[in-house]
Amino acid sequence: MTKKPQTVQYGSKKKLATHVADLLGIKDTNAQSYSAQDFSTFDHLHSRGRAATRELSEFLSVHPGSNLLDIGCGIGGPARYIAERFVCNVHGIDLTENFCDTAELLNRLSGLDNRIKITHGNALSLPYEDNSFDTVWTQHTSMNIADKKKFYGEIYRVLKPGGMFLFHDIFSNENIHTKKEREILLPVPWASKPEHNHLVQEGVTRDLLGDFGFHREIWNDVTAETHLWFHNYNNNTAPKDSKQKSLPNELGPELFIGNDFKLRAQNLKQNLADKKLTVIQGVFRKE
Repeated sequence: MTKKPQTVQYGSKKKLATHVADLLGIKDTNAQSYSAQDFSTFDHLHSRGRAATRELSEFLSVHPGSNLLDIGCGIGGPARYIAERFVCNVHGIDLTENFCDTAELLNRLSGLDNRIKITHGNALSLPYEDNSFDTVWTQHTSMNIADKKKFYGEIYRVLKPGGMFLFHDIFSNENIHTKKEREILLPVPWASKPEHNHLVQEGVTRDLLGDFGFHREIWNDVTAETHLWFHNYNNNTAPKDSKQKSLPNELGPELFIGNDFKLRAQNLKQNLADKKLTVIQGVFRKE
């Protein structure tokens, strides 16, 4: 059995899905009572939130009937956005069972559970056949995983020939050369201790993907945009659309990441300001 990566304990509240349902005042958790957009102020658990998901999705080439895998799907915000916008089949997998249960709840409440299948599982041992997916997608997941070769190898294995791999991830700035200089201020959203932090320089990922047989299509540095987002950060909530239903204030990042989330976010902002990190959107094609 593949060893699970050690990282911050996301979704630590017991029976998180039940707690979310209680906060929403939901009696029938199988009835559609929301849209996916209603949850978008809290369900994209990565920097720049739903805006980053929307940007990355502009590079998607999917259609009804396409199968997309979201690795590290969290509570399912990106999966719902993609399933709703592109009317395709989305499979999400996450190591945190609480997140998976919550994603399934929100999928049902938004009427998207027929398009999205959530699996509690390990990115280093994906429970899918070879050549299963047209697209693999991941956001802010790789820095949780030490064995990059196994991680990207599994992605390559489950992608169909010609399939696309899209990611939005944080890396160690490759212009910093010493181990001491690469040390970041902790805790950050993905790690509370040095042994939980598995950042690599972006060139490591480019080289690994090339070694596997991926062809680079897009490599966008969005570090400046990310730093600006944190500079304007206000409780990490996206602007509310007038059509969105009002939700309890308790449905925020502290509930899913931890009570010290504001400190983690502040430290991430400082690490970006100190130019220790880069944030990249990448699109690669399996040859």
